[in-house]
Amino acid sequence: MISRFETKSKLLSILEGLEVGLVGKWLFFSIAVGIVSGVGAIVFDYLLGLTSSYLLTGLAGYHPPTPFHPVFEDGYRRWILVIVPVIGGLVSGFLVFTFAPEAEGHGTDAMVDSFHRKRGVIRKRVPFIKTIASVVTIGSGGSAGKEGPIAQIGAGFGSYLATLFHLPDRDRRILLLAGTAGGIGAIFRAPLGAAIFACEVLYQDTEIEYEGVLPCILSSIVSYSVFTSFYGSGPLFQTPKLTYVHPFELIFYALFGLLCAGVGYIYIRVFYGMRDFFFKPLGIDTRLKPAVGGLLLGLLAFYLPHILGGGYGWIQMAIEGKLALAFMLILAFAKILATSFTISSGGSGGVFAPSLFIGAMLGGSFGGLISYLFPGLALSQAAFVMVGMGGFFAGIAKVPIASLILVSEMTESYGLLVPMMLVSTISFLFLRKATLYEKQVPSRIDSPAHQGDFAIDLLKQIKVRDAIPRDRKPVLVPEAASIEDILRVVSETTFSNFPVVDSQGRMVGIISLNDVRRVIFDEDVLKGLVIARDICTPDVITVSLDDDLSVALKGLAMVNVDDIPVVDPKDPSRVVNMLTRKDILTAYHRELSRLGGR
Repeated sequence: MISRFETKSKLLSILEGLEVGLVGKWLFFSIAVGIVSGVGAIVFDYLLGLTSSYLLTGLAGYHPPTPFHPVFEDGYRRWILVIVPVIGGLVSGFLVFTFAPEAEGHGTDAMVDSFHRKRGVIRKRVPFIKTIASVVTIGSGGSAGKEGPIAQIGAGFGSYLATLFHLPDRDRRILLLAGTAGGIGAIFRAPLGAAIFACEVLYQDTEIEYEGVLPCILSSIVSYSVFTSFYGSGPLFQTPKLTYVHPFELIFYALFGLLCAGVGYIYIRVFYGMRDFFFKPLGIDTRLKPAVGGLLLGLLAFYLPHILGGGYGWIQMAIEGKLALAFMLILAFAKILATSFTISSGGSGGVFAPSLFIGAMLGGSFGGLISYLFPGLALSQAAFVMVGMGGFFAGIAKVPIASLILVSEMTESYGLLVPMMLVSTISFLFLRKATLYEKQVPSRIDSPAHQGDFAIDLLKQIKVRDAIPRDRKPVLVPEAASIEDILRVVSETTFSNFPVVDSQGRMVGIISLNDVRRVIFDEDVLKGLVIARDICTPDVITVSLDDDLSVALKGLAMVNVDDIPVVDPKDPSRVVNMLTRKDILTAYHRELSRLGGR
């Protein structure tokens, strides 16, 4: 009987043996991750709708507006609305902190942490716990979004698939990103933006995990196709045709970018301040803290039910101009508190939807104010709502490119790209030291996932001539040397390989300690009939004084030795010294210390 391991190994061999090689492998895995992410998004969305209709609509009589029905129906039971988030917090807290504590909070941050510090590994139970906990949290009115849980569902399957097929850590990390892109691309109907987001959200600086872009795009396309085949295609929001008209408008968008940066800073400080200075010191069982957060949320919702859930319907109403200027400003700051109550307490959900809500309400209030003060400019309030969604999230999440594409796909509107680029850039630059995803690292060089890559990059900056100790002299063996002469040379040095040279000093081969051991008791050797030329290896791997240390390291690895001959760049037959692995390591650490001391 063929074991599962043998079956997986055969499948991998078939994939690797395809003419397209790596392309075939990544096609297979990316499509598989995309299918599961799409199905996961469908199941998640269905369960969320079911839970919300029972808890919010059934128990509390609350009918939140939707993008396709942007109408607020009054008559909900206020006191029941206070209790429902507490129930969600109790269930979510018990599930998460009993079975999978890493499913706490916003799942995107957990994915980022897994990529950088956990070799891309996500425990198999995490996606299931995250799904149920997030469904209950958001379905009971928690101020959280779908992207966190759906990212962890897709990422969890990508990680599991890589482990199942015994793929290396690098491939597991890429499939982790592909799963994230697939889930987000489906649930927000934004396949390209999701692919860029998954690769961009890992870093605080303007960097991207470019190795993952194509697998993420493939996974996202497949997942989006699976999801829309069930729910139908179309943008998430219904928007008018809006375009950027005159460069003069950019002055107001630049001011709005500063506002987004300022409110974004407040949002981040409140979000983590609530966790560190209120919920963490709270002297109760950790499993009960999401219920406390739910109670605070419920009390706020008693007066402002608008802050419950993702709030997409309210964003649609802001786009359509159905909300008052001052009221939108109140909602923006109330949403900051609501999201902090929900997620900072340990509740399960994403921060993307709340961030879109805050950015939209800021944009609506600012755009409304500008229209009131300067009626002759004909600036659209709806334009600022849409630009606010992308610009605000770009700064706080450190995803200036992804946020542009995500919002453009979600609204099916590309006419505002120029002002959105400006707002995103200003928001990003003014929030350089603050981020909503605290597991991000500044850049690729700071990621444990890329430490080996940058070790090679650093070695490329060091020349072989700079790594050789200045007092070292080359140890050469004349081609006519007897075995006794060779043994004498060997005993006087710590090298394990010895270049053999002719009477003109030109290298004709190399002798290793293993060569000497192999022939030392040979009868011809004992009779003095064998010389160095007879036992040396003629094909010698060498490095030049002008080569960098990455080339030298590859040479050492190629022949699996500890030292290698260094030749004159102008005459490769002339050995000028020997380079050892220890020399490379010493030079590397010396250069690393020099860079660190800057």
